[in-house]
Amino acid sequence: MDEQFCQSCGMPLSDTNKGTNADRSQNNDYCMYCYKDGRFTQDFTMSQMIEFCLQFTDQINKEAGLNLTPVQAKEQMLQCFPHLKRWREKDGRTLAEKAVNLLSQCENVTVVSIDTDGYPRPVQMSKIHTRGFNEIWMATSSTSVKVSDFRKNSKAGLCYDHYGDGVSMRGTVEIISDNATRKEMWQEWFIHHFPGGPTDPNYVILHFIGTEATFWINGEFVHERIH
Repeated sequence: MDEQFCQSCGMPLSDTNKGTNADRSQNNDYCMYCYKDGRFTQDFTMSQMIEFCLQFTDQINKEAGLNLTPVQAKEQMLQCFPHLKRWREKDGRTLAEKAVNLLSQCENVTVVSIDTDGYPRPVQMSKIHTRGFNEIWMATSSTSVKVSDFRKNSKAGLCYDHYGDGVSMRGTVEIISDNATRKEMWQEWFIHHFPGGPTDPNYVILHFIGTEATFWINGEFVHERIH
């Protein structure tokens, strides 16, 4: 009998590592790491799956008796994966919809302010709320350097990525300090940074709005203005 392979990640399939359908029966197409209870365990694009699998190159080499470098392993996956069932099926989502999904996978984003000398200053921040793929809200201290930058110059950059797919944007940042919004955006873990709670005078919200975006998603590269 021909050897079976997971139609998502390419792993050899056996009765001990097959995924499960919604009724808990074995699924004959996908492994347990990619498919469980009738659903994919990770909402990846094909390029994300390849980047995810590359971290297991040493394990793959050991189990298969190979000696592939990560570059060689990636080349093999790029040749093989388009023929697997999961990736043969066309993803009908728009690029914007894919970007929304990508942003949902990211806990952090990188925000860029412009200092008084005209240099970009990137810093990683936790996202606390989003709208679409180009509006992101973040909490920070009113006395931080980035807030000082944005008070002088609202121009900003922001990017996020996950397993090889990414979005980079240019836009503006609004500094929000009204009590209604701060209370709405408040999360319990903020108390470690702002002991005064939602009305702590040091607690402000940064609201980034992207006006231009560069997408790199599943091998597709697009730059466009956001309307």
